[in-house]
Amino acid sequence: MPNQSLSVEEKIEFLISLYKKNLLKEALAKAEVFAQQHPDNPYIYNIYGIIHTSLGNYKESIDYFFKSIKLDPNNAKTHNNLASAFNNLGQFKEAILNYTKATTLNSKFAEAHFNLGKTLNDVERFEDAIISYCKAIDLEPNFEDAYNNLIKILTFYVPKKNYTNACIISNKLLQNVIFNYDLYNKISNSDIKSFFKICTNIILKNKNIDSLKSIETQIYRRNTTNLNCGRHFEVFNTFNAIPKFCFECFKVLIEPNNVVDLFKLYFVFDNLNLKNNNTRKCMIELRSNIPGSYKGYIYCPSLKEANEIRDQVDEIVKKKIEKNIPTNVKRGCSEFGISYPEYKKINDSNSKLMKYNKEWKEKEKLIDDKRSEKNILVKEKLQKSLHGITISDILIMRNWLGYAKKIGDLSYKNIIDDITIQSMVEKKFSDQLLERSKQFNSSITKS
Repeated sequence: MPNQSLSVEEKIEFLISLYKKNLLKEALAKAEVFAQQHPDNPYIYNIYGIIHTSLGNYKESIDYFFKSIKLDPNNAKTHNNLASAFNNLGQFKEAILNYTKATTLNSKFAEAHFNLGKTLNDVERFEDAIISYCKAIDLEPNFEDAYNNLIKILTFYVPKKNYTNACIISNKLLQNVIFNYDLYNKISNSDIKSFFKICTNIILKNKNIDSLKSIETQIYRRNTTNLNCGRHFEVFNTFNAIPKFCFECFKVLIEPNNVVDLFKLYFVFDNLNLKNNNTRKCMIELRSNIPGSYKGYIYCPSLKEANEIRDQVDEIVKKKIEKNIPTNVKRGCSEFGISYPEYKKINDSNSKLMKYNKEWKEKEKLIDDKRSEKNILVKEKLQKSLHGITISDILIMRNWLGYAKKIGDLSYKNIIDDITIQSMVEKKFSDQLLERSKQFNSSITKS
């Protein structure tokens, strides 16, 4: 137990030790005492604010960060902490101002550049976000989160400037890889193998990219219609409430039975020219409560459109892959399946579907109010889907191949002789691999 005989420095170290041990309530109580004892010490106020942030008390943390800055206005870390608190409250303008201040005070502050990039990305200022991520990577060449966030932007946005960043250069090279896609000819195994070899060679030239371990399992393309998935996650994760617009969202589900056909489906999807839809490209479904080895989804804003697209895609798949791959229409998002099993039920008449709970309206409004500033700050609008291969696609395809190897799908050898299984695959599947293997072998037996 610290006492009055302890120096200010010792008290600060004590607070930090409590914080690192996640003893937040105890740390908060001590911070209050120490702040009263040393009202002119900016470091105690800064730690006080950090503790409040960790407890989700963002408004309180802002007060203490301001007190710290008043005493020490040139502390870049405190401005970074203040910005993060504003960001958590959805006050993006203030967050951007303070992250920028932090990078101005310390131009070599990689974390602040990264955090600024995240917020700029959140308000869809993609070019500015790219600049910030590139600065973070220049300062810390092994900054994996910065790489991953930059790579995500490159899946839907083409940088306007000429950058020296290796990721951007490699991505541009991948975008120039031409896959010979003919609507009336099937995609062969040799086509897939050749394509993957060319793309892998581009990645191998950049050691930092080659060492990345993608945590993603799905290849995703934005389109002109924004299905507001980010908003729906925020509503559901905060209040366990399903947003109203989700009740009008449906998906076309295609389930290839091996990883080679999954690769082929990627090219089918990437060359689709569908009206008024958001296409979520081929993806492996990793949720333990949902069966099946491989899945491709196309999300649609109405049941009618989903049925129309299913018929169109079904015809194309038969021509391109020459297999009877199951295609079905399901309720849009499966995130709600555990809390609300009845949400997944669907029929063509739409008569037995779970309906929107009007009590959720106010909860949605709280999230919308929080996000209102973001809408004001948005500068760049996406007009069309970005087609063609990206770094993200190749990293995710590696995960697919590793997954195939783990469940006994030896068709991966038609693409690559062997594949290193990424740690993400091992981690995600640790409690599912046996069941997935059974599901895969069962589907092969049936086919």
